[in-house]
Amino acid sequence: MEIMTEKIRKIAKEALLNNKVQMVIGWEKGDFSFESTPVFITEVEKVDSLIFDNYCVNNLSKYLIEQTKKYEKIGVFLKGCDSLGFNQLLRDNRIERDKVYVWGIPCSGMLDSKNKKYTKCENCLHPNPVVYDELIGEEINNIGNPEERFREVKILENMSADERYEFWSNEFSRCIRCNACRNICPACSCVKCIFDNDDINVLGKANIETETSFFHLTRAYHVAGNCVDCGECARVCPAHIRLDLLNRKIIKDLNETYGEWEAGMDSTTPSPLVSYTLEDKDNFAIKKGGK
Repeated sequence: MEIMTEKIRKIAKEALLNNKVQMVIGWEKGDFSFESTPVFITEVEKVDSLIFDNYCVNNLSKYLIEQTKKYEKIGVFLKGCDSLGFNQLLRDNRIERDKVYVWGIPCSGMLDSKNKKYTKCENCLHPNPVVYDELIGEEINNIGNPEERFREVKILENMSADERYEFWSNEFSRCIRCNACRNICPACSCVKCIFDNDDINVLGKANIETETSFFHLTRAYHVAGNCVDCGECARVCPAHIRLDLLNRKIIKDLNETYGEWEAGMDSTTPSPLVSYTLEDKDNFAIKKGGK
């Protein structure tokens, strides 16, 4: 990790000195040894604050929406899961490709404050960036087990309807409506969120079970087909709600209904929910009852 830190500092310094970019987005050390946080650097003198270690878990792609409005060119360091989010933002026309220079970093997984690998990293299928202008370091050959990706989802599917309802009611009951999940998500990037539109009055301000559940379910379906499974929503949630499971369940259903699909692999292919063929399955025509 020290070698990688030296590399990114050297690269960032040269890029700023040569005016290749006007800002560099990376990570710096936080207040604790287990904390590394996003940093936005425009001055060469501050490049030495850049680091790369086992705690650089933040997906930096979402920050590009606002920062690319301010600078002609931005350099950003992206891990594998970050690069999927980057492609999603490109596909949604939220950022311009020629305004960003991407340094890709192969990643073997990040650790939390207890030095345990994050759930999102345990079976990562993309330890290497899928898009970059320059790759830093050697590609990682060891990828996660695709079968393990949906292991927890299958446990939920095997529950009864009442058990599932109780599980999700308990999860959503802890929500404090802070919107951290929405704000960090690279697939949730509308110019103005429907839940912030006071003219429509879709959702009240009261933190009650029905409205909280409505928020999370609506958001999950809104990003269906666009979620890159980066797990940031669950990671930043102060109430530790398993939003990653909700998104992963929808991903599993999409794969089973429309065929294998993975958002963020490129910036042009439309998701299954915004495209169709006459050969598509018509499962929705089958009437089903119950919860």
